Amino acid sequence: MTDNIPRTGRIGRFAKIVEKGVDQDRFHRIMQDSEMYAGFKPDKKAAWWKSAMDRLENEVGEEDAIEIMMSCGRKCCNQGTRKSAKRLMSESSSFQEFLEKASSYGVKEGEIEYKALDEKTVVGHFYRCFCGQVRQNTSPFPKTTFCQCSVEFHKQYFEAALGQPVQVEILQSILNGAEFCEFIIQI
Repeated sequence: MTDNIPRTGRIGRFAKIVEKGVDQDRFHRIMQDSEMYAGFKPDKKAAWWKSAMDRLENEVGEEDAIEIMMSCGRKCCNQGTRKSAKRLMSESSSFQEFLEKASSYGVKEGEIEYKALDEKTVVGHFYRCFCGQVRQNTSPFPKTTFCQCSVEFHKQYFEAALGQPVQVEILQSILNGAEFCEFIIQI
């Protein structure tokens, strides 16, 4: 069956991940209206993602929807980003210095802040949404399903930098109406 569902870009990556885990009928329901996505303005793209998260959860359940978004995060934190994390860590004389570098690398000052709460816990604050797919969102997403991509991005980033497993949890999200995104990273 041929379709016009995007196969490139972030939406294409999402489509490929979803398609691997569901039958074609559910896949097409989740990807509803995606063939028009390229022509949408940023606020309409954000609205598409919001409704896609609802469709995804309805079709596969919340747990599998979270895993799909985490798969997106594994791809979003690509090899180059992981190499940068390793490099920043190797160039730092302490974990604190690494956190300071990670808070400013490639972003404007004050957009990201990582702070060690203790030797095993880091809190991360993002003062703007970095995802171009949903940045222009006009109404809060009801759940953090979409933001599980960022949870997994942080996991990949910190595991690459530290060379050991970490656990990441999102406490609040701009997409859900909070003033800033807040992550806890447990080493």
